[in-house]
Amino acid sequence: MQRHDVYKTFRSFTHSGEGFSPEKSDLLVETPLQIVINKARPILIMITPHRIRELVIGFMFTEGFIRHPSEVEEYTISSVSTEDGDRVIEVRVTIPSRGPDVSGSNTRRMASYSSCGICGKENYYELRRGLHRVKSRHRFSMDVLKEVSRNLETFQPLYEKTGGAHAAVLFDSRGNPTLYCEDMGRHNALDKVIGGALIKGISREDKIVVSSGRASLEMILKTARAGIPLFVAMSRPTSKAVEAAKFYNITLIDLAKSSNRIYSHARRIEGF
Repeated sequence: MQRHDVYKTFRSFTHSGEGFSPEKSDLLVETPLQIVINKARPILIMITPHRIRELVIGFMFTEGFIRHPSEVEEYTISSVSTEDGDRVIEVRVTIPSRGPDVSGSNTRRMASYSSCGICGKENYYELRRGLHRVKSRHRFSMDVLKEVSRNLETFQPLYEKTGGAHAAVLFDSRGNPTLYCEDMGRHNALDKVIGGALIKGISREDKIVVSSGRASLEMILKTARAGIPLFVAMSRPTSKAVEAAKFYNITLIDLAKSSNRIYSHARRIEGF
């Protein structure tokens, strides 16, 4: 993790009763990433430029473009200049021509995709294309879940430095960390973790994913596509997130401060 890659230092001022004081602020880098699939129109995502390959693989998987990293026949990454002189990271990939249409109208709908998640999709039902209920009979200890949520800050060095990064961490059922990633966007951090698990061949049917932010509809849909049975959020989920978790057989838990709520499929928790 290099300084110029993920955060920059800016001059700022703080105010107190004695007036204004200069202070240096380390801020998270926000960079445009263009993903070009099969030479179609670029998909734009605003990201923190770290673990880009994991993000691209995870994104293409959770969006239904690929079923496995081995389907990526070609992968090239470069830095390109825009008309106004800005720099953009561009990743070009070649994949089999099946699944979502990347050459026609679907690509136009995806072109304005950003780190906010669902932005840019015209058709709500496209989100659920190809999804199935998670198949896992694994059970988890509530004590372990509380422990991993308390230890989340251990895996947030970027947040500690900048105060502006989200984290996603994959744990096994004993609470051992498997993968962790940070990004300016919750969805990006989750895609990075899922992409990393796919690349490394890590099984997911017995894993826990912990997100530093809230659980939204698309976060749950990405989790469903990855086959992860348990999602722990550090903020209250949305109504659609709970409905989706119930439908796709995902145990959704909110372990934010002063909260301890299981919203779906509590049978996976030992002792329930």
